[in-house]
Amino acid sequence: MSLIQFLRILAARKSIIFATLIACFLAALVTVQLLPKRYESHNRVLIDITKPDALVGQISPQMMGAYIATQLKLITDVQTAGLVVDSLGWATDPNNQAAFEAAGRPGGDIRDWLAQQIADNTQAKFAEGSSIIEIVYRGTDPANTQAIAQAVREAFLKLNRDQRVNTAQRSAVAYDEQAKRILTEITSAEEQKTAYAKANGIVLNGLTDAESAKLSAMSGVSAMPTAPQMVAGAQVNAQAEMLKQQIAQAKLTLGPNHPTLQALERQLSVAERQSSSGPSMVGGTTRGQVEAAYEAQKARVLAQGDKIDKLNQMQNDIAVKRDQYTKLASMSEQMKAIARAGDSNLEPMGSTNLPDSPVWPNKPLIVGMAAAFGLGLGVVLALFVELFARRVRSEDDLEYATGAPVLATVGQPRPENSASSRLLRLIDRRGAASSDAVAEA
Repeated sequence: MSLIQFLRILAARKSIIFATLIACFLAALVTVQLLPKRYESHNRVLIDITKPDALVGQISPQMMGAYIATQLKLITDVQTAGLVVDSLGWATDPNNQAAFEAAGRPGGDIRDWLAQQIADNTQAKFAEGSSIIEIVYRGTDPANTQAIAQAVREAFLKLNRDQRVNTAQRSAVAYDEQAKRILTEITSAEEQKTAYAKANGIVLNGLTDAESAKLSAMSGVSAMPTAPQMVAGAQVNAQAEMLKQQIAQAKLTLGPNHPTLQALERQLSVAERQSSSGPSMVGGTTRGQVEAAYEAQKARVLAQGDKIDKLNQMQNDIAVKRDQYTKLASMSEQMKAIARAGDSNLEPMGSTNLPDSPVWPNKPLIVGMAAAFGLGLGVVLALFVELFARRVRSEDDLEYATGAPVLATVGQPRPENSASSRLLRLIDRRGAASSDAVAEA
């Protein structure tokens, strides 16, 4: 079928095409009047990423996409919509209860049913190139749409704050439990260290035992190029210091009236009197005696070196545990402070707009699409009718129907003055001229 034949069919069946077009056009006009109007209300939320989050730390650019996607999903989640239902009191509204019963949902929860409706009409999108989330809600009434959109934003911010507070509280409890466990371990380690020191007769003064401290003092005395009286006085001072350490160790296990403790206190009293009396009381001490005492003390320190090393290791372990306890206690207090503050890195931006015109139905779009559909449907119907009632309207139709060439035409049909007839004759003449040119070639 040539183009001119196709156009002749459309021209002959133009009444069908126009009728279908007008019918679809009128149906679209009626439809847009009957469709319920839909309004959109917008508001925004700003994500503050300029400062580190005390709970999750600084959000890296790689994690920002996943973080924002999570927030967008949370806005349209039924959990957020459920808070909106609670704030608006929809679950106790008689009209909503009647609609819920009419929906035929036995055994269901009206709160979840209403929350799902809110979630289905809520959209959230991220403004590219910024840290702003836009919340959009669609409803059938402008004021109600604005109220629900505002409630959705408030519910989202509240849910975000509650989640942060709950997370901070759980973290604080976890840190407290770890800190208590570390403190119990510290107490046990202290008891083990004390028991070990008592069993081996070792007294620690900070990180140094008494015997090593005495050896260090005697080493300094033996190396001094002083008179014998000064050497002897230094030795007496070292002996007094050792007695003090022994008395401190004995008080841990002995009572105040124990003979051994009293003997040590008497020896300390004599040493202190000798030290305060000056060089005249110890003037008989020779340098050789000081060196002999130093060597004897050195031998005692070397003999219990392994025990002192183990005791020092136990002391170092306790110091490490104390550091862990301090850090855990600090983290616990930080989490408690976050829970008490109840803030978040999300802030509302501006107010929720009151829609003044509906966004649906889109009348120009619907009518235009209906007109295009009616035109296409009319063409299809015209061709379909022509298929079952084929007519010969030109030489081309006759050639197509008989399969033989037309040799001559007898008589001329009455000319038609309509625009479609003139257009067809113009196309027909151009087609004939094109055919003659091809034949001459």
